[in-house]
Amino acid sequence: MSAPKDDLYVRYMDAFRTLSKHTKGCTACQNGEECGTGAPLHERFARLQDAYRARQLKQQR
Repeated sequence: MSAPKDDLYVRYMDAFRTLSKHTKGCTACQNGEECGTGAPLHERFARLQDAYRARQLKQQR
């Protein structure tokens, strides 16, 4: 029997992959100037990362 999937972690890693893929091909995002497409991708990644880290800290207590 496999362990249950961690939906938050899966969404966090998916956001990372999506943002990384976009940044590889976007000169503006590579230079720290988020484009219209990159800005929401970065925001989603940051929000999910914060949620994942907060949950990890809560579990360590």
